[in-house]
Amino acid sequence: MPYLQLTLHYHYPTTETPSSLSDEDLSDWLISELGTIGFESFEQSEGAIKAFIPEQDYNEEGTRELLSSFPLEGFSYEYTTELLPEVNWNEEWEKNYFQPILLGEGQCLIRAPFHEPQPELPLEIIISPKMAFGTGNHETTSLICSWLLGHDLRGLRVLDMGCGTGILGIIALKRGAGSLTAIDIDPWAYENVQENASLNNVSIDEIICGDASTLESKAPYDLILANITRNILLEDMPRYTAVMHSGSRLLLSGFYEEDIPLLVARGEELGLQLVAKMVHNRWSLVELLYP
Repeated sequence: MPYLQLTLHYHYPTTETPSSLSDEDLSDWLISELGTIGFESFEQSEGAIKAFIPEQDYNEEGTRELLSSFPLEGFSYEYTTELLPEVNWNEEWEKNYFQPILLGEGQCLIRAPFHEPQPELPLEIIISPKMAFGTGNHETTSLICSWLLGHDLRGLRVLDMGCGTGILGIIALKRGAGSLTAIDIDPWAYENVQENASLNNVSIDEIICGDASTLESKAPYDLILANITRNILLEDMPRYTAVMHSGSRLLLSGFYEEDIPLLVARGEELGLQLVAKMVHNRWSLVELLYP
């Protein structure tokens, strides 16, 4: 599949920017927004981002609209695009990006198939990421991973929305979850989840390529994991609550600390109660309970 590379150079006046907003914060914010219009992977450097998207999914008008309306006073940008030759993205990850990481105070190792195993650790998850999101390196993924490692999941019926590589659901199964439904709109993720389940010797009950509309008529879940983006979460939360029962928990991530009140308020409108929230480098997790 041919990919298009967008190279974005951005500028903002530091004298007018809140002191808490670093270049890394701004870069993460831009990446989060670009992800909502189909960009799948990114490279960051000071004042610049390279974003990658399947050529067939690129929308020039949508990209211009998103950047021109970016909600930061004084923000300016310029970008170029180029069509890339087809490459083995898994090989690129091997050589350049994916390094093993430890989560949960050393409870869990996340590694690729080409990394050395560490059988002395309590839990090992093998992820072949390809183009799908989710290796545990990003704060949003690691926040939910840490939550899963700290809770009793035995026998739970779990839903992983926007599953990416499937890392969250696979951890849940390894921790004793009774069943797993994994859903992602990206065909890359759909294929990658199946591969990663096999690598970890777990069985995923249902893998669906689609969005939250596919939840209609599903039986209730005990635990829903949704690591997506703020706007999609706000839009889809009614569909999540429709497949929850008394005692079900909803974990939301993929947004910044300042977005927590929006997500909590939306949850309260739908009858959910705030249980806990976690923040790491401004990225956040919210735990909601269906009473």
